[in-house]
Amino acid sequence: MKNRFIAATAEYSDYGRNVPAPYMRGSFTLESIPQTASFTVTALGFYDAYVNGTRVTKGIMAPYVSNPDGVVVFDRYDIRRLLRVGKNTIGLILGNGFTNAFGGFTWGFDKADFRAAPKTSFCVTADGSEIFSSDGIVRCAPSPLLCDDIREGEIYDAGKETDSWNLPDFDDSDWSPVIEASAPKGDFYTADFEPIGEYRLRRAVSYFPVEDGYIYDFGVNTSGVPVLKIDGIPGQTVELVCGEWLRDGKMDTENIQCWERLISGYGDIQRVVYICKGEKGEGYAPRFSYYGCRYVKVKGVLPSQVTADLIRFSEQSSVMKKIGRFYCSDEYANKTFENTLRSDFSNFFYFPTDCPHREKNGWTGDISLSAEQFTLLIDCEKSLKMWLRSVRAAQREDGSIPGIVPTAFWGYEWGNGPTWDAALTRVPYFLYRYRGCRDILEENADAIYKYLDFLNSLKTENGMIEYGLGDWCQIGTSEGGLHVTPAVVTNTLSAFDICDKASRIFRVLGQHERAGKADLLREDFLATLRRVCVADIPPMSPNCRTQTAVSMLLHFGIYDEAQKENGARWLRELVSGAENRMQVGVLGVQSLLRALCENEMVDLAYEIAMSPDRVSYGSEVAHGATSLWEWIHTFKSGTNEVSVGRTRSLNHHFWGDIAAWYITYLAGIRINEGFFDLNEINIEPYFPDALSHAYAEYNTPFGEAAASWQRTGKDKISLFVRVPEQMHGRLVLHDGWSAKESNLLKTGGNIFTLEKGVK
Repeated sequence: MKNRFIAATAEYSDYGRNVPAPYMRGSFTLESIPQTASFTVTALGFYDAYVNGTRVTKGIMAPYVSNPDGVVVFDRYDIRRLLRVGKNTIGLILGNGFTNAFGGFTWGFDKADFRAAPKTSFCVTADGSEIFSSDGIVRCAPSPLLCDDIREGEIYDAGKETDSWNLPDFDDSDWSPVIEASAPKGDFYTADFEPIGEYRLRRAVSYFPVEDGYIYDFGVNTSGVPVLKIDGIPGQTVELVCGEWLRDGKMDTENIQCWERLISGYGDIQRVVYICKGEKGEGYAPRFSYYGCRYVKVKGVLPSQVTADLIRFSEQSSVMKKIGRFYCSDEYANKTFENTLRSDFSNFFYFPTDCPHREKNGWTGDISLSAEQFTLLIDCEKSLKMWLRSVRAAQREDGSIPGIVPTAFWGYEWGNGPTWDAALTRVPYFLYRYRGCRDILEENADAIYKYLDFLNSLKTENGMIEYGLGDWCQIGTSEGGLHVTPAVVTNTLSAFDICDKASRIFRVLGQHERAGKADLLREDFLATLRRVCVADIPPMSPNCRTQTAVSMLLHFGIYDEAQKENGARWLRELVSGAENRMQVGVLGVQSLLRALCENEMVDLAYEIAMSPDRVSYGSEVAHGATSLWEWIHTFKSGTNEVSVGRTRSLNHHFWGDIAAWYITYLAGIRINEGFFDLNEINIEPYFPDALSHAYAEYNTPFGEAAASWQRTGKDKISLFVRVPEQMHGRLVLHDGWSAKESNLLKTGGNIFTLEKGVK
């Protein structure tokens, strides 16, 4: 089956050339119904499959998104109940998917070696024997889907629909035979991860006319597809454009268009064109693309056709459950947690993407930055395990990995480096720490060990690493690559952390020789960082006079005990010198909030993170955010107009580590923090004065853990902790707080009375 690939044509869609998605059908005859029957299928890029007219496709945009020369995914369906005695028919519609993602030319997908027209391979087995496959007689014809691109959108002509095309009795004698297609080079896997599905169908909260149509507002920034339902006129062309924000009451899509695309003049991105056949209640929902948006602009409709239900929005993502929750007395924090979840789901289509509109790329840095929050909030281990297969397939002999996975060839020479490459280590690390996924450690150990050699090769004469991206999206700057902290500092710190986590992974697996090598490299980076970034202070090294650098040095344990107090004082001065404002990027914010808490500055941490009167997460909410933005913007006083740079993507998840901070620091749920005891749970909460109560829960592999605290008076708190069976741990308190009860946690409910300043 791996070599039985077929296609309708060798021609593929491009800008200015529409090649319709093909219908395919083939039939076989049964004299009796078998005891077992299965249908195994893949497509490069997407398929929609039918057996005797019944759709069997597991979800949306099956089977997967990958470089087919690295990874190919098959789906297998039990089809016995759909079979009948006599003639049976397999029907397929094929979409371009990743195999012809011409809208991704910015990242070289238009020049991919694997670029081709959609193709498929399949087989039907009955009682263990193959009875039909893509090697048999399969015929094809153009479908009404005239063009599809995962980023650009779709064009569909309902007047070209063919009724009953996927039923056994359909006459396909005037259809064309398929052609043989080249087989991919990648490793083959049967899907064992969550499909993409719809989790909500939204109605617009409002709709209103604009100069060239009508705009439907769905109230939140999310991802999925618009669903059109219209009493159409034959040949009427309806156009839907999806966008994130309005400027002066009009939709503006410039913020979701990459510069190269914008200057190429290709027009609106995320555009759906539907040509009506002229029926009451007809409509369309894209099947081989998805979009990130809050607004849908409709063009080409008559006023009489405009109703509240003309457009709905199907919210979609990989089908995963929420496993982490948080709420507290501050609605800004609650909204931020909600926005984090929305951005996480909006950007999880088989794997975490950077945004659901202009790129849809699996940026390793984005996934690395969000690894802890994803494993705390969503049951995503199967999907991340699958994505890591693509990472390993993309790893070069020298150990390097690209900045985006999957990729055609782009991202090895720019867009990566230790801070981004850390995903290879951080994703398995957190999946084991929180979910106990030992097999993920085993599968990735060789790749991690191979990467250590590459990491070692990056060292300059002074032992630092100058290669790679830095503290991206620095607050107060106008471009992603502009940051206050030199990348040489953050990349070397990230290299240290990679080695530290790699050592722990190898020790869990009993690979002590590998762990020893990781330890040596870790100690080398530690000595270098202390020499370059710490040894000459006071005064501080000029490269390290930033909130990002000092907080990372503190949180990663680079300062020794004698220097730690000074480091904490310098961090406080850096924050107060910025008028208690964050001056970090997506990398620095993670260490900043943790380092402040760990050094008795929880009130300062909460203030700079959540105060709506300054650049912060709270400010995003105050300015109407319903998802996490690519940038924590500064605004002109009293307006929603940004004061630095321009409005960027309004749906990125890589600032979402704030949700992990809420759960692990404010509520204090710490699981397997040492990495060597899956049954360990400690409760280590921090109590900012701004909060009167906080609650978090997490569904561990052993059951639900929860921590809830409530202020009961001045310097008094009541704390409730729920510990799952098989888990053990203790209560750890800071900042002068103490408990009247024993700090040992018992299975089930635990109640503590806490006081501050009482020994």
